[in-house]
Amino acid sequence: MITKTMEKRSLARSKELVQGCQVCHGIKEAQRGPILDGMEYWYLYDQLQKFRSGIRGQNPENRSEHLMGIGVKKINNDLESAYLADWFARQTPKPAVRTVQGDLERGKLFYEARCASCHGEKAEGNRLLAGPALNRLEGWYFLEQMRKFRGGERGYHLLDETGRVMAAASKGISNDSLKDVVAYVVDAFGPEDEPSLRDRMVPAKSEKPF
Repeated sequence: MITKTMEKRSLARSKELVQGCQVCHGIKEAQRGPILDGMEYWYLYDQLQKFRSGIRGQNPENRSEHLMGIGVKKINNDLESAYLADWFARQTPKPAVRTVQGDLERGKLFYEARCASCHGEKAEGNRLLAGPALNRLEGWYFLEQMRKFRGGERGYHLLDETGRVMAAASKGISNDSLKDVVAYVVDAFGPEDEPSLRDRMVPAKSEKPF
């Protein structure tokens, strides 16, 4: 029988978990991690379980993942992983500053040739092929992950099947091509554009910030 005391404890624990994640994955603090709001439940849960099991987050050279590998220890069980994945998946996607510049036409051709078969024609993802949606990713994070896949900092663990597929698919892609495809996906399908702090500070009709 669930008592009111148990319910209060459960709610308090749920709030504690979300607030802990938002320190790095929110927009109120000095952000270090990607915004997770609106991402797919299945992908978020899968990644949390990879961090909890050590498939991700055990390489100190990959600093951001290593920090996540430490932080995820606050999650006590599968149910808490499921709760967090569900909570973030239910949130309204946040707008994001456009941070990656590239040739959009070249990026479009690259995406259609190399990425759409697994991630969808409109970057909506393909669960059957374990291809996550790319339309919620911020440009800086998207580019960073592609570079990590290419460089072996992600997708190196023998049990990370989907990560290893991405690592293999990323080999040999030039920096320019990575920027092109990231710029295209974010521009065509990504989060709503958020003006940068600099853009918000520039006086109207002024060519210079000051």
